[in-house]
Amino acid sequence: MSRPVPLSPESPEFKGISALNIIYEAGLDNESRPILVLAACNLPNPDTINYDLILAYILARLDEFVENDYVLVFFSSPAQFRPPWMWLLKAYRALDRKYKKNLKALYVLHLNRTYRIIFDLANKITSPKFARKLHYLSTLQELFGTVNLSSKFIPKQVIDFDTNLPPIQPPSRWGSSQQLSVKSDPNKQKALPSLAFGVTLDHLARLEECEQQAAYIPKLVQQIIEHLKVHGLEKEGLFRKSPASDELSKVKNTLNRGETVNLTQHDINVSASLLKVFFKELPNPLISLQLCSDIGKLPDPDQISDDDIKRVKNILQKAYEGKSKEFNLLQYLLGFLGIVVKNVEKNRMTSHNLAVVFTPNLIRDTNMTSSAIPSTQQEAMANAALYMRQMNEGIGLVQFLITNNERIFG
Repeated sequence: MSRPVPLSPESPEFKGISALNIIYEAGLDNESRPILVLAACNLPNPDTINYDLILAYILARLDEFVENDYVLVFFSSPAQFRPPWMWLLKAYRALDRKYKKNLKALYVLHLNRTYRIIFDLANKITSPKFARKLHYLSTLQELFGTVNLSSKFIPKQVIDFDTNLPPIQPPSRWGSSQQLSVKSDPNKQKALPSLAFGVTLDHLARLEECEQQAAYIPKLVQQIIEHLKVHGLEKEGLFRKSPASDELSKVKNTLNRGETVNLTQHDINVSASLLKVFFKELPNPLISLQLCSDIGKLPDPDQISDDDIKRVKNILQKAYEGKSKEFNLLQYLLGFLGIVVKNVEKNRMTSHNLAVVFTPNLIRDTNMTSSAIPSTQQEAMANAALYMRQMNEGIGLVQFLITNNERIFG
């Protein structure tokens, strides 16, 4: 059985299938890994479109992520049209090592019993290692407890389907009439306020007694970047790989308690992930959507003129007026990323690669909260399309700033 060739993004078939919103980006998880959503409810009638083209489109979208660690959320129900078994087999075989290697987790929601048996059997026979990445979830509540996925990216049909599910019965050992209750542990201490992640730069400056420092940079950011300069510049795929979740969580929690961490005792990917997570969890994004809009479309890298640099520089100065801490931090980060690019022959991280990785952590829409449930399917599709457009614009801006950081900030 031959494997389909991924569709070219320039082909009319790619553009037509893209409008169906079958697979799309949906932000970052708690470890700053991109989330992809695959929605079965958006599959079209197989009598009207060749499903091999859909598979070729899905592979083309996955090609955008195979170089980076990512997670995939599959909404298997509801689905008006279901692909034939032979197509499912072809799709499974098409997901060779290239696509599975950097897939850190596959979360499957609302999968019926028959399909689950087939999934389990196929995984045990062909890929036991991949089977360990597969997680079945029964409700959206379970999903929200596992993945940091904003509800604005969830199709309306999926929300309606989940709402109409019968209540989950407690395990049989509790008895059919007994309710399962979860009591809080009175001895469990409440979580302490964070001293590192998820707080404003002003708050960190007060904690570090650096409020009056003209060029303040959080000590944590300095520690991570200095460590990466010494130990990470030659690491191939720096910022693309994620460490073990338990190790990352342990180090992050230690830093949040204000305790000292020796980064040399941990995998270099821990430091790389911590840097991304720090910017992702800032209460206010370091680069606003308004700034992206004000700067607009930028010329190709080889066509940048002095006038372009001057224009962007003036817009930046106005955007960060009264925000010296944010401006200094942006300049500091971009200066470091410029150093990473200078070692591209060893780390393989171009300015574009770094922009793809960092843009979702630096730019986000603060008006779109995770509780904003779309009222219609069209709204859910519009949310996904808007996110893609914002990220594409942001990638262009971040790449421009990395490439020209010395001319802009020097």
